[in-house]
This record gives sequence, C-alpha cells and structure tokens, in this order.
Amino acid sequence: MFSWPSLFLLASPAAALPPQSSVGASVPRAETGSDVIVVRAERLPSDRSMSAQISLDQAALGSSIGSRLDEALRIAPGASLFRRTSSGPANGTIQGLSLRPIAPNGAGRALVSLDGVPQNDPFGSWVFWVRHDPMFLERVDVRRGAAGAGFGPLALTGALDLVEVRGGPARLRVSAGGQGGVQLVARGSVAAQSGTFTAMASYESNDGAIPVSPSKRGTVDLPANFTASTLTLVSEIPADNGQWSFRASGFKEEKGAGTLGASSAARGADVSGARKLEGDWGQARLILFAQTRDFANQTVSVAADRASVTPALDQYETPASALGGSLIYAPALPHWSPRWTLDWRHSEGETRELFRFIGNGFTRTRVAGGQQDLIGLGLDVPRIWQSDDERIGLDATMRLDRWAHNQARRLEADRTTGANTLSEAPVDREGHVATGRVSLFAWGGQARVSLFRTFRPPSLNELHRPFRVGNDVTEANADLVPEVLEGTDIDLKNQWQGLGGDWTGVVTLYASRLKDPIANVTIGAGPGVLPRVGFLPAGGTLRQRLNAGEIRAKGLEAGLTWVQAGTGPRREVALRFSMVDAKVDGGPLLPALSGLRPAQSAPWASYVGLTLPLRDGPQLTVALRGEGARFEDDLNTRRLKAYQALDLRASWALKRDLEMFVSGENVTGTSIMTAISGAGILSETSTPLWRIGFTITR
Repeated sequence: MFSWPSLFLLASPAAALPPQSSVGASVPRAETGSDVIVVRAERLPSDRSMSAQISLDQAALGSSIGSRLDEALRIAPGASLFRRTSSGPANGTIQGLSLRPIAPNGAGRALVSLDGVPQNDPFGSWVFWVRHDPMFLERVDVRRGAAGAGFGPLALTGALDLVEVRGGPARLRVSAGGQGGVQLVARGSVAAQSGTFTAMASYESNDGAIPVSPSKRGTVDLPANFTASTLTLVSEIPADNGQWSFRASGFKEEKGAGTLGASSAARGADVSGARKLEGDWGQARLILFAQTRDFANQTVSVAADRASVTPALDQYETPASALGGSLIYAPALPHWSPRWTLDWRHSEGETRELFRFIGNGFTRTRVAGGQQDLIGLGLDVPRIWQSDDERIGLDATMRLDRWAHNQARRLEADRTTGANTLSEAPVDREGHVATGRVSLFAWGGQARVSLFRTFRPPSLNELHRPFRVGNDVTEANADLVPEVLEGTDIDLKNQWQGLGGDWTGVVTLYASRLKDPIANVTIGAGPGVLPRVGFLPAGGTLRQRLNAGEIRAKGLEAGLTWVQAGTGPRREVALRFSMVDAKVDGGPLLPALSGLRPAQSAPWASYVGLTLPLRDGPQLTVALRGEGARFEDDLNTRRLKAYQALDLRASWALKRDLEMFVSGENVTGTSIMTAISGAGILSETSTPLWRIGFTITR
C-alpha cells in the first residue's frame, strides 16, 4: 500500500508553487446571488467527438428535489444505481452507476470522472456518492453510450463527467426533515498568492426508515440509519502558459442495514495534482492521483419468523488503493482537432473476513484479493472528414487498452487451529482490447449514426470477494474475462422556437450486444450443504459471478424540453423517456437464462418535470418519475412492480443572499419495491420524505 502522509505533502500547494502568470482561455461567469465574477478556464482539452446528451449546471443542481447527486440524476431516465434505493441508505456495494439499463450491476457499467480523475472505487468499481454533493459541482455532463477514447475501459455504457467548483462566493446549505434527517453543506474560497483556494465540507445524519414491508416485518427489522461526512481542499495557481491545481479530500460514512446486527462503514482519502499547459502548439494536461479506501460490512442470516438473527459474515476491513494518472494532448492544427490520451491505473485490494458462524462465534477466516493494472492509449479525431459546407462529416475515436490481473490469492483458515481450509492462487491473466467509435453526421451534427465497441474488465470485488445478504450467497470467480459491448447508435436532435419559448428535442435509437456480461447466476438453492458455502437454509440461494453468454438490447432514449423566452426566472417543461428490450442468451453453458430479461433491467423509465416561477413568490418544481417492472434475480422469479412517484419543490428568495426551500419526495406515498429476498421478504419504501432548508450565499 502507499504512504499517504507523504502523498499529502507531495500534493500540497507549497510543494510546487510556480511563477506567477495569467491564466489563458478563460470565460467570465457570474454565480447566482453574488456580484463576484469568477473567471474559470476549461480544465481539460475539450472532447469534441462526443457531446453530452444532458448537462446540469449549477442552477439545475441547486434546484434538485433530492439532496444527493444520484437523486439529481433522476431527470435522466435509465441512469440509475443497481437497485432503486438512493445512495443515502444503500449499501456501498450496490452504488455502481449504469447510464443505460442494458444490464445494471453493483459495480456499475459507467465511468464517473471528476475533472479527469476516475471516482469508481479501486476494489469494487462502485461510487461513494456522498463525496460529490451538488453544491460542490459546477457542471455535470451525462454521456450515454460509448464514450470517447479519453474515457477508458470503465465507460461501458457511458460516462458521467463532474466539474468541481473553483472559487466563487461562500455558500452554506442547512436542511432537516423526515426520518430525522439533518444535512449541513458548506463551501468557501479565498484568493492568496495569485491563486484560489477552496474548501468544501458536508455532514449528514438520518435515522432512516425500515426497509422491509410492514406486513413482513419482525422484531429484528430496524430503520436503516446512516451518517456521513466529507472534507475537500482544492487550490488552483496560475503558472507560465497554464496553471497548477491540487486537490485533497476525505470521507467517512456509517450505515445500518435495516436488520439487527447488520451494518456497513466506509472511509477513504484522495489526493491529486494537475498541470495544464497551452500555447501555439496546442493544449496539454498532466494528471496524477492516488486513492485509498476501506470498507467494512456485517451481514446476518434472519430466522423465518424474523424474530432472531445469526451472524453470517463479518467483513471487518477491505483495504484498497489506486495510483494512476493521465496525459491529455490536443495539438493546434489548422484543419483537425485531434486529442491524444494516455492513461493508467494500478489498483490493489483485498477483503478480510470472518465467516461460518457456529455456536457462539465465527470459525473461519478469509483473505481474498489481488491487483489490477489498466493502461490505454486513445485518439479522438473529430471532423476527420467533412464536406466543404461542414454539413456532412465523419468523427472517429480509437483506443487500445492492456489489462492485467495478478498476485491474486484466496486463503481460508480455521480460527482455532490456524490450518488452511482453502488456499488458492489464481494464475495471472492479461490481455489487450481494441475499442473505438466511428460516427457519420449530417446537417451539421443534428443527425448522427455511430458504430462503437467498448469494454469493461471485472473489478477486484467480482474476481475475488464472495458475499452474503441474508440467506442469499454469491460466490466470486477469479476466471472472469472482460465484458465487450458492440453496437450502433442513431442520434437525432433539433432546436426551434414556438409557443413563446425555445424547444429542444433529442432522440437516440440504439442496438447493442454485450458479450460475456458478468452476472450473478443461480447455481444452487437451500436447504442443504453446498460447496464452499456449507449449510444453506430453505429459501436461501447460491449464485456465482459468471460470464453469462451475451445480452442483446434495443432501446430508445428521447427528450423534449421547452424553456420560456426572456431573461430571469423562466418557466420550463421537460419530458424524458427511456425504453429498452434486453434479452439474455445464455448459450450452451447457461441455457436456463436464454430469453430472460437481465436482473434489475427495467423495460422503461420516464421523467416529467415542470418549473414554474411565480410572481413575487416561490419557484415551484413538480416532477413525476416512473419506472417499469424489473426482476430482482437472473431467473426472473422475483418481480419488482412498476411505479410512478410525484416529487415537489418550492423555493423562496427571502433576501438577496438567503433562499428557503421545501421539498417532498414521493408525496403521494406510492409503494416503490426495492428488493425481494429468496424467502420472499419484500423491501419497499412508501413514506413521503419532506425536507426544509436554507441556502446562504455570501
């Protein structure tokens, strides 16, 4: 593992203060509620080959009905975490993001990047969303589909680009509401030594709700409470022909799982540094980063009458770390605007666990983990060819990646004797994958047809860590191979004026084939003694992560927005819809899966939003979100019903620098089914969640 104190010293601004100079290529921009004009430069050489389908600016992020970033993404149907639970009460292992519902999983099939630094966990590839409060962000870009060559192998179904706030006025948000929820978020900046220094912090506490349906609850069912805190320090310092930037952050969260004896905790720290250069030769940016994580998770087996529990697993720590960087170069050429990207990431981690509870304690120990290396070279070439009138042209991206899994081990031992009961050292594996996208566009880019190929290597968690939730057990698989996604996108977009406002319409049709998808496949059921697991009671299920044949998907993503003409607060209507027909082909090895829908893949999702600024009063936001029925399991036996939920938000500018807001989620009390266990225990949420708060800007 890395020496974190030395890395923090290396990342401190004092370690590399450059000579003073001006920052180039800047655009002035005013923040709401302040006369301060903040000058910001684009931090990365622009990627022109794939624009974002949806972008959220500070105003949109600040008016989100949900308080967390993953909740703000509800405006993009089909973009979701593995399950329907938001990141607040959700276990960290199911917080992976998918931007298309082809086949969601806990690790996620989308890259989340903050100013060019990947935010996916080095061990499990999931995302700890508490680290990215909407107040900390200047912009969020949603890129659905095959991302460009600069996004790397984690961007299988797209990329979520986060641009963090730098400078600007100080802001404080305080809110409280249902379930004993309290949240405090603050940010502030100072100018010193010709640079800008920004600090951001948050604290959140929530008593939670009982996840199990009232009709199924027992004495062991408790509210899923949680607390979380973050701290981030950022500096930007002008330098010759560009700037330096440094960032250090840390977070900690603790969660109850809604069951007696079950809980989880996570903590981590990140440091990064970047140097941007620009001149007549073009633009470049070098980024180096280091990350450390630790995760603990305790699960239990629940008796049939839900009156008692038996400890099932004590994953007391999961130390993991990553070290990586990227070099992005965009040469200044008279006719082309290519962008080269070289990036790499070394990740290592292992789970340390106690399991096989007999009598009064755990009788076995387990240590399982390994290392992963990713390195890739990409080239984006927008307008590689175009007609003289620039109406028709061709964009292309190309990328070559090398992946390697090595130094893996899985050791299980008897706690009393110390004798090994299982000792495995999976062979080192490596490979190369070529990916890319070719896009033919017409009408200046309003119509586009793209052919693409992307891939995702299995995470260390999928390769090495078995886990248990209640009586459902999932085994790891060190022989997993990378997933490869191939397909076609057809994009249509247009803008026009009418009915007193500006209209924007976007439609995407896609067809894709995901080869060797990593899925939790059912291979056994209780009651009985099963390999490696031991005794599994009735209703228990044994699954294993397998490359499950392939998944073919055809889908539609559509959006229509209207914004009232004029200046100041304006009315706005947004209609968005996602539809997918995804089917598994298990092949000769898994014929039972053929023709079934992938687990957790909903056939449709929708969002209808209405923003109404009332005269001399509040701004009202009304949102109706919904989703079709999805299946909890690969065999399509546990069905989670469709739902439609109504959300509301009203905000008042009490003073020029003081805003009050009231928000309500699922105000009609719709039942939203979130999980069904092998024993038929339903988890759901139906209680409206109200929140009141204040935002102060100085």
